[in-house]
Amino acid sequence: MVLCNVNSSKLKPLLFLSLCGLLASCAQQPQTTIERPADAPQQQVPATKIESAADLYQKARDYQGEARQIHLLRAARAALIQQQYPLALAITHTLANSEYSVVRQRNIVLLLQAYLANNELERASVLLDQTPLDALPTADLSEYLWHGAQFYAKQQRSLAASRWLLQLDQQQQSTTNYPELWNLLWQQLTALSPANLATLRTNATNRQQAWLNLAELSRQHIGQQDALQQALAAWHQRYPQMPGPDALPEALQQLLSLTPYQPSRIGVLLPLTGNFRAHAKALQYGLISAASAQQASTQLIFIDSQQSPEQITLRLKQQMVDFVIGPLLRDQVDLISQQADWPWPTLFLNSRDPAQPKRDNHFFYALSLEDEASQMAELFQQKNYQRPVVISARNNISQRMQQHFAGQWQAMGHPAPELYQFSAKAELETIINDLLETDISQNRIRSISSLVSSKIKLEAEPHSRLDIDAIYLLADPIQTRLFKPYVDVSVNQIAPRLPVYASSRSFSASLDSNEQRDLNGLTFTEMPWMLGEQSSVKLREQYQQLFTDQDEILQRLFAMGHDAYALIARLKQQQHLPALVFPGLTGQLSLDQNGSIVRRLSWASYRNNRLISVQEP
Repeated sequence: MVLCNVNSSKLKPLLFLSLCGLLASCAQQPQTTIERPADAPQQQVPATKIESAADLYQKARDYQGEARQIHLLRAARAALIQQQYPLALAITHTLANSEYSVVRQRNIVLLLQAYLANNELERASVLLDQTPLDALPTADLSEYLWHGAQFYAKQQRSLAASRWLLQLDQQQQSTTNYPELWNLLWQQLTALSPANLATLRTNATNRQQAWLNLAELSRQHIGQQDALQQALAAWHQRYPQMPGPDALPEALQQLLSLTPYQPSRIGVLLPLTGNFRAHAKALQYGLISAASAQQASTQLIFIDSQQSPEQITLRLKQQMVDFVIGPLLRDQVDLISQQADWPWPTLFLNSRDPAQPKRDNHFFYALSLEDEASQMAELFQQKNYQRPVVISARNNISQRMQQHFAGQWQAMGHPAPELYQFSAKAELETIINDLLETDISQNRIRSISSLVSSKIKLEAEPHSRLDIDAIYLLADPIQTRLFKPYVDVSVNQIAPRLPVYASSRSFSASLDSNEQRDLNGLTFTEMPWMLGEQSSVKLREQYQQLFTDQDEILQRLFAMGHDAYALIARLKQQQHLPALVFPGLTGQLSLDQNGSIVRRLSWASYRNNRLISVQEP
């Protein structure tokens, strides 16, 4: 077990000063007394006194060895209760290195609470990752699981949070001690991908399987209220020991009470003529595929969006549609979304104009690359990177992503990241040399060599910068294959490996094993559909039989069309329950407060000349 040592901590001076200040201030706190009513007999009543953390700390000095440290544990616990957080951190930091195993064990949960209370998130993460649960005393395990799960939830590490909450629920089997346990557990389960839910089934208990089955059936029947009610009744019969209907998580109860969109005739506005007809066809196939899979009686009515808004409105009225999907093109979305008298609930297939007011029945779904940049910024924050570098190809899309990442990174409280752009291979190599300062190191070696006797052989390798945490590359597959090997050979072999991340723009499904070898170590974001994840294997096989050589852009649009249809029955639920996540082909899809679909993509990495799915962070 590795714990932070207060003797080497940068916090030591601050903690010492805080401790002294707290001892002084706490010593001056008045005692609490109870006053009798005026007409009561006057008699001396003992004052009710709660020992302060500072008093307990002082009392510990009256003891020696293990007894003193046991009393310090009491002082730390009191400091946490009394919100004397710096004092709690000072004590628990010291006790983390106790020579007594019982003290170290009982200190773990207090140390975690002190880290969290003092916003020492990196230290909390290290403690959680490096402390095996069987190292804790049984009496402290529940509290440790609860605080750890809350930390993981705030860090959006839903798989870790779910695993710990399931274990806590197995111990508690009620919400008596943790009233928000089931609500938080449900929130985290709904944020998981199908693959992550399957991961949790390994070695799961009967009770844990019950929660996982409940999460799956709620997804399977969302938007189908009768089927959902029947499935829930069957679930209760199968698991009578689980929470009853009135005790289910609040979000699930709300889900049961909401009436979803249930259109019988959906108007689909796509550019069926003109330059974008191939894109429209791909979306059309995706929509039809999703409708066929649901075996619904809903009719899809495709209308060419390359008409005037007046003509489109007339066609929709003539067809008596009760929901609209589309249009796709930016100018058409702006025209229609701004119509004050547009009567239909609509899922637009492009992003929302932030200058326009929000409307409750307008939803916006785009394959937004900005979502990827935001997700990468969140990952870097969770990994505690301080000096990331963003390198983008010199084109509108890549530079837009670069600027979005920089904005998100600064909004998180970090200084602006280093930004670079390139157009050609030579320019890219120059950027890498300048960035890693390998040229400066080479020149330094040459200068030293000139001062040394020619009879002496000087052996030295150029050194690279060590202050860069990670590189985020925004480039196409060919540019990425040029970049990654050059970075690998430019980083000094004795230096820590420099992580390189990329977006879906770097991915191509057509790479062979030799080409994948050049990308070993690269981690990137991509939609589940393009990675062939387990949840979509059957559909992918059917798709490949019909479209053997379809362009990857059109493959993504097929997935978008498929998800667009599936989203309709979920939109109203997601509108009222922002934590609700739909595991789609294009990512984990949630709805923000402005009616825009937000995507969280899957993570993948090239390892040993092949592509694998990875869990980040």
